[in-house]
Amino acid sequence: MRLILIRHGETEWNVSGRYQGQTDIPLSDRGRAQAEALGRRFASIPVDAVYSSPLQRAYDTAAAIARVKGLPIQKADGLKELDFGEWDGNTKEVNEEKFGEAFTRYRIEPFHYPMPGEGTLNRAKLRVGAALEDIKELYRHTDKTVVVVAHGGILKLAIFYLMDMTSRLYRCIELDNTSLTVIDIEEDRCILRVLNDAHHLEGI
Repeated sequence: MRLILIRHGETEWNVSGRYQGQTDIPLSDRGRAQAEALGRRFASIPVDAVYSSPLQRAYDTAAAIARVKGLPIQKADGLKELDFGEWDGNTKEVNEEKFGEAFTRYRIEPFHYPMPGEGTLNRAKLRVGAALEDIKELYRHTDKTVVVVAHGGILKLAIFYLMDMTSRLYRCIELDNTSLTVIDIEEDRCILRVLNDAHHLEGI
């Protein structure tokens, strides 16, 4: 099977550098334009199923693909963004000032030091992995293509889970809004085909 992992479109909090976490922020005008461009790109890409985080910014991005392909969107709670708790709504600078060492340690070693809502990234990776296993169980022995629309942090954990990558690389990968990452799941391995492709945004 093939997984196409897609980060949601831009929000106003993305632009202002504020932690969003599980706060249900909608797409900005630019984010909606990005989603529409994404939908146009998928006119020529075969898709058999569309999964999404239930948060509005991801669901509305997934809807642009689902409309083009004539498919329903299947919500998966395990794909929600990281729960940053009281860090949500703040910029990095504000969190550094308000929460000091607790925030700084998380930024340096997020797999070992907790955030106030979710805990460590190791804990978050377990729920992301469980959501992916549910999807894989349905399509594992097929040649189907499944789209998963979620959030930057969650999708990085998904890549790490599927590719069995070291946590040290977590801060070395960035996923742009509405970018595509393509992973083929074979019987004995996963193959990373595409990482962070957003060429459909040219001119937007």
